[in-house]
Amino acid sequence: MPELLAHKNCCTLCIKLKILVLTLIFIFLPGLLLAKNVTLPITIDYPLLRSIVMSQLFNNPEKEVELLNDPKECKKIVISDPDFSEENSLLRFEIKVRIKAGADFMNDCYLPVQWEGYVVFFQTPVIEAENWILSFKTRDSIVLNNKHEPGVIAGALWKLIKGNVHTYVDAIQIDLTPCVNDMKFFLSGIFPEKIQPQAETMIGSMKPGNIEIQNKAVQIGIHTDVSSVYDNARTLKEEHLNDVELAGFIRAWEAMDAFIVYVIGSLTDRPLNEDEKDIILEILLDTRYRFIAELTRPVHENDFVRNQFIIAWDNLSVLFKNHIGKNLAVSPLGSLAFFSSMDALKVLDSIGPSIGIEISNNGLIRLARLIADKTTPDLFYSLKIDENLRQIMGLGPKLKESSELIPDEQKDYKEDFLNNIIKNLISFLKRTNIFINPYSEAMAAEQKKTDIIHLEKWLPSQSNIFEYLKNIRQILKNASEKTVSKNKRDQEYQDLFYLIVDAVAWQESCFRQFKRNRGEIEYLRSYNNTSVGVMQINERVWRGIYDQEKLRWNIHYNIEAGCEIVDLYLTRYIFRKMEKKKYKFLENKDNIARTLYALYNGGPGEFSKFLERSSEEKFYLSDDLFYEKYLWVKNNQLENASICLVGK
Repeated sequence: MPELLAHKNCCTLCIKLKILVLTLIFIFLPGLLLAKNVTLPITIDYPLLRSIVMSQLFNNPEKEVELLNDPKECKKIVISDPDFSEENSLLRFEIKVRIKAGADFMNDCYLPVQWEGYVVFFQTPVIEAENWILSFKTRDSIVLNNKHEPGVIAGALWKLIKGNVHTYVDAIQIDLTPCVNDMKFFLSGIFPEKIQPQAETMIGSMKPGNIEIQNKAVQIGIHTDVSSVYDNARTLKEEHLNDVELAGFIRAWEAMDAFIVYVIGSLTDRPLNEDEKDIILEILLDTRYRFIAELTRPVHENDFVRNQFIIAWDNLSVLFKNHIGKNLAVSPLGSLAFFSSMDALKVLDSIGPSIGIEISNNGLIRLARLIADKTTPDLFYSLKIDENLRQIMGLGPKLKESSELIPDEQKDYKEDFLNNIIKNLISFLKRTNIFINPYSEAMAAEQKKTDIIHLEKWLPSQSNIFEYLKNIRQILKNASEKTVSKNKRDQEYQDLFYLIVDAVAWQESCFRQFKRNRGEIEYLRSYNNTSVGVMQINERVWRGIYDQEKLRWNIHYNIEAGCEIVDLYLTRYIFRKMEKKKYKFLENKDNIARTLYALYNGGPGEFSKFLERSSEEKFYLSDDLFYEKYLWVKNNQLENASICLVGK
């Protein structure tokens, strides 16, 4: 019995010890896990690796290196055309070699032999932890003839290759210190000022890790301890922002948008195909439409801007690597630092809000400098037309100037817009949950300082309603004809285009560019203070594409811009989708019109969403209201416009 009792007590003690150990593990495991490194990748794809080697070793006009050339020209070795790939988990480094060799006797060259072919080195990349020097250890090599076939080479020539080409290639090194320093500088800028000491600790922990030879790239892992910046108290949450916080939220998004436009602009001289232009168009518009949608919400996610930035980059990264990575006008190491910094941001973002990073103008300027050859780029949120952006998005030259007189207006639109957003939008959202009214009734814009009597003709009244509609529809028709003339389309689609444009103008503004408020003529603004004029062009979504002053005060310009947007969604989006996939719903032209308005109203992302709504027959109010106007236009029931124009 005593033995049994002792055994029982021993078991009880063991159980208690196990519970204690498990409890301690549970308590300290998060800290233990955080002490482990995350891996930030430096990914050098093979075209970029070639660019780096070319810029450092083959930087003469001939893009070649002369390894040997005796004064008598009896022996000469020239290498050129380096190329990298992966083979059997090794780095395959191929280089073109031209050799001339002869016997030097009595100041003459006898029996000269010339050979041209390729030497292929199979290598293992190695990096020094102390100085970030990347070198390559040769494991094997082969010789190919000029047709890339295995060949036989004379012993004397092979001796020259072994003594010169091998020696030169084995000595190649790439100093990644500038790239890593640029990454560190960028990373320090994505942490708030209050946790900069912790950020510096994290950055100081960065050291080289494993090197992986991938199918398309060499990837170097950077081990980084993030425990100093990790805080469980930081969580993803939605917040009611005060005036100052909302202004900061808008500025952060503007910095992100300006950065995306800046980087897109770096592709101006690149040979983009139509699919790539469509990708840029869709990503830019979707990003902007999401921001407009976020602004209409009474609460905002605390990581909205960072999340949108990561999404945009994920979708653009392959395209940019294909073009910027091959652009020798940009420093190859700068390009590597740019892409590596973006990849590091993505890894840190994946940890979640606890890591404490943010998107700021300062951080984005640091990032943009990497592809601007260290010059400080201007990331100003400009409201001017960006012709490079129009070109890249496939829109062609800017719309022609109009003779319509534009009144003087306060030029500090940015400040005015922020004040309107802060003062009007918040108070509006607090007072009501209604986000769509039957005619997308536009709220009045700010008053003008100068006499704008010439705009009287664009104010509908009971006495001139039919003449007014006639004039407006003529402008709509002229702009539509001008737009469709740019694309060769069947007459049936031209007729559909005219119907859509009229219906959009009706739904968006009830054919109005202006209204009178307390005796003053003002241009129309949307309920959420973002869109203007007859076609309700969203000024933030189409920033850099159209002249914002003309969108407000020139009815002809506003309508032409709206027609261009309708055409863009029809030809560049809906028709392209229909070419790639059969959509039964879109076999009906009325449904094409309805789908197009969903895009016009909410951006490219609405395509799949609207088709889903249609399959479930659960339409938004705006979907139904547009379709109502579309059918009225189609059935020539324009008299119904008097309801929203003059209330009868």
